[in-house]
Amino acid sequence: MSPARFLVALTLLVLAALPGGRAAMAQVDQEWSEPFRIFLKDQNYVDALGQQINLVERQIAPECVQLLTGADRKQVRLRVKPVFKAGTAWPIWGEWREQIQINRCGIDVLHNVLVVARPDGAPEFTSLLPGDTRASAELQMDASLPVVTIANARMGKDCPSGQREIIETAFVGYRDGTEALPLAERKWREYWQVRMCGNSITVQVDFQPDGKGGFTHIVDLAD
Repeated sequence: MSPARFLVALTLLVLAALPGGRAAMAQVDQEWSEPFRIFLKDQNYVDALGQQINLVERQIAPECVQLLTGADRKQVRLRVKPVFKAGTAWPIWGEWREQIQINRCGIDVLHNVLVVARPDGAPEFTSLLPGDTRASAELQMDASLPVVTIANARMGKDCPSGQREIIETAFVGYRDGTEALPLAERKWREYWQVRMCGNSITVQVDFQPDGKGGFTHIVDLAD
């Protein structure tokens, strides 16, 4: 499928746009929930998401860009409630994370996009790490450098710095029986795949509360 046709094919499901799906939508403030539901289906917004995904795919798997098929929203996670100005279809405030599954050369992959609404124009799109990482955007940024550093130490220094990238993340599970605790108290493990000069290395990343209301991380090469 050509990139242009892929953008058209990116028809995102709006059901479950918020945690809890329809039931949650019925319970939240209608002053923003219904406009937000409509906005998520706006073709310009959908096209912008598709373009963002294509940019990442051209970097991660350029050989498959012409073969991208299917596009399905898996989750929309609100971080800051959107605000709509009377008479405008696009939010002027708000922040949320889109998780979208596509099929790349026959393999289903997940893309994560951070969307930040702006009062003076279209929302700003930032591609987060691909995969099912549970880390926030800030955690991803904090952990990326040590992940790439430890992978580089194993690989050696023959690979130019511009040829290192994290191409996949995988949630392994919660640790130490914390899965039933509130989110802020959980510990979990992920595997992040780093590609360096055509080779890949898997790095283990353990996240845990830092005692200050946030999280910290420990990285090591996966067994």
